[in-house]
Amino acid sequence: MDAITRIKQLGMPRRNNELWTFFPVAKIPNVLSPDSDCHVADAPRNDNQDAFDFSEENDFAALLPVAQNARTMVQNIADGSEEMAMLKCNNDYGHTVLNIGKNAKASIEILDNKVQHPICAERFDINVGEGASVEIFFANPANDLPLTFRHFRITQAAGSNVRFSAIERGNGITRVSIDAFLNAAGANFDARTLNVLGGESSSHHRLHIYHNAPETTSTQLSRNLLDGNATASYDGSVIVGNGCTKAYSSQLVNTILLSENSSVSVKPVLKIYHDDVECTHGNTVGELDAEQMFYLVSRGIPEKAARKMLMHAFAFDTFAPLPEGPAKKRLLQEL
Repeated sequence: MDAITRIKQLGMPRRNNELWTFFPVAKIPNVLSPDSDCHVADAPRNDNQDAFDFSEENDFAALLPVAQNARTMVQNIADGSEEMAMLKCNNDYGHTVLNIGKNAKASIEILDNKVQHPICAERFDINVGEGASVEIFFANPANDLPLTFRHFRITQAAGSNVRFSAIERGNGITRVSIDAFLNAAGANFDARTLNVLGGESSSHHRLHIYHNAPETTSTQLSRNLLDGNATASYDGSVIVGNGCTKAYSSQLVNTILLSENSSVSVKPVLKIYHDDVECTHGNTVGELDAEQMFYLVSRGIPEKAARKMLMHAFAFDTFAPLPEGPAKKRLLQEL
């Protein structure tokens, strides 16, 4: 089934769809309307779609770039090789396929397309081979793009390691969705994200992590610094299949609200079909620590500088555990 047919079956996102619970769906242009600036009714067919079957895809954002005839870029990274790359979509819609070979190492930075359009959407299909190590990251400057979708579909073979890291800023609405499939023993997926938002901006993360084999691990750490009327949401699901012994998963969301009008929504979901696993989740929401502020100010540090110090420490700890490499260097520079 092609993406156009599937997106017509699903229809436009609605708030009663659990994938879009927290998202302001009224802001999404109706791509099914013939009067809309962007619609799929007469979209030309891209022959690259033939390699994909979208019949089981339920996420509108995952289908949209392909339905809008995004040209598919395929990049193969050979077994045992080391690659560094920067990916930038030059159009409203982008579709990238990355095939990472056995024992390869890859560092992939994703750059923004800053051309003003009502909606921009990208899809990344990333297939990670046995023993491969991949870091995927972005830390783009704040922009005024009104509505941005990024969807990642990641499959991992035995002993593979994927680290996903991002800093998000801007004045618009963003949604990052990830489907990660840990399909063999030893596969590890680590996601670390930081939202630094103010004004009327909002950022929404939706993760589904599938532990499809024994002895697989996943870690999710999301942190938010929210000011003004900014909003953030985190919808994280972990699914551990039957027979997947010794699976380990942790999820933690920490938020500091810097204004009375900022807000965060968090929905952790654990679906566990085996009893020999360890899965945890947690969520904290608060203000800057008053005792720490008092300690710094009482030692002569101006209040504004003290606030910056505490916010920097909160952000720094998000990425400090990453191994040395391009991703960690870039992310810490941006702080």
